[in-house]
Amino acid sequence: MADVRPFRGLRYGPKAGAGLSVLLAPPYDVISPQEQDDLHQADPHNVIRLELGKTGPADSEADNRYTRGRATLDAWTKDGVLVREDRPSFYLCRHDFTYLGAKRSRWELLVQVRLAEWSEGVILPHERTLPEPKVDRMNLLRALKTNTAPLWAIYQDPKDEMPALFQQIAAEPPVLQVPGWRDASFTLWTVPDPASVARIQGFLAPNPLYIADGHHRYETALAYRNERRAAHPGFTGQEGFNYVFMTLMSLSDPGLLILPIHRLVKGVSAERMDILKREIATDWQALGRLSPGPFLEQQLPKVLTPSEGNAPRFGIYGIEPDQLVIITPKSLTALRGVLPAATPEAVRSLDVTLLHEAFVHGALGIGRDAHEVEAALAFTHHAPEAIESVDAGQYQIALLMNPTRMEQIVAVAEAGDKMPQKSTFFYPKLPVGLVLSPLEDGQAT
Repeated sequence: MADVRPFRGLRYGPKAGAGLSVLLAPPYDVISPQEQDDLHQADPHNVIRLELGKTGPADSEADNRYTRGRATLDAWTKDGVLVREDRPSFYLCRHDFTYLGAKRSRWELLVQVRLAEWSEGVILPHERTLPEPKVDRMNLLRALKTNTAPLWAIYQDPKDEMPALFQQIAAEPPVLQVPGWRDASFTLWTVPDPASVARIQGFLAPNPLYIADGHHRYETALAYRNERRAAHPGFTGQEGFNYVFMTLMSLSDPGLLILPIHRLVKGVSAERMDILKREIATDWQALGRLSPGPFLEQQLPKVLTPSEGNAPRFGIYGIEPDQLVIITPKSLTALRGVLPAATPEAVRSLDVTLLHEAFVHGALGIGRDAHEVEAALAFTHHAPEAIESVDAGQYQIALLMNPTRMEQIVAVAEAGDKMPQKSTFFYPKLPVGLVLSPLEDGQAT
């Protein structure tokens, strides 16, 4: 089902000057304005100039972040800052990181994957998307004709077959090492030899790929492919624009980590706040209260994780002064009973579905239209940030929740259903800049 291929990647060369630790950047969708400024100042060759260039008041159709990104890419390839690989290769990355004091490690495989419509069942989504990010990424793709950041997809390896191959590959000298980037380190190997390439392709061919992170970029890549095909009616199907850059990771890799995405709500009227408090008092049981402190993220799993078979728990901040109230429904059956009848079975049991129906669309009265949700909500996987945003008056309510489990994501994807926006946060994201994936190269390999 999944058609993966090696590619001739673009990587930083010696003429980049600085080490990779100051040339890498996070993906565009987790970069704050302040961080964007900091990365631009970090080094003149930081990949931020391609991934998320600055805008300015004098921007025009002929001179904007996208055209400047194109000019930068051309200059860097001409000057040898970025160097094209001599032959097609897969790229194997060992990603070591620390989360809440614990060291973790995982394998990530960077490949090009042939694009397929969702209906084909080759690439399976689990989240709905918003229109604005796709406009930005399409403009960037049209300008650069290069995937700067890989999507992140998961494959199933129930017999744990791939780690042995990865260990074999890792016995060879790596092509690069980044010893320290934001509490993480990266070791990268190229995989050009035909035997390893064929083994990887053979393993992945019958398996669907589950999008973990990058739904907006995947839909953008599909739209770009269709646009390029329309402009080239004699396309062969092997052109680079028929593929998308992906990081693939095993469902059973112990380094796979999913964090919750907490909700922040603004624009709540006094009337709606009263409705919220009344419904919580009527339909929910308070299990306890927590005064948020420096160890909140370590405490949350203990207070929010329900006992086996029990109803889900949520934390709500903003209804009592300086208190995070831990709540659970008095009747889970009654709560699920108010879900829209059309809610698919795999989606009905998700904590994020219940949270949205009970609070976002229910008590708070926020409409289901993507624009209404986007106008009223903000999202963060950092619980302390959620609390601080309410304390600072930027938002009125923080809704804290447990992460969605991987088996739930697979169930939703295989059923062809979608979760609410921002239902999962796979962590940590692979940085941009280890490898770039050119798409407009004819046969591309």
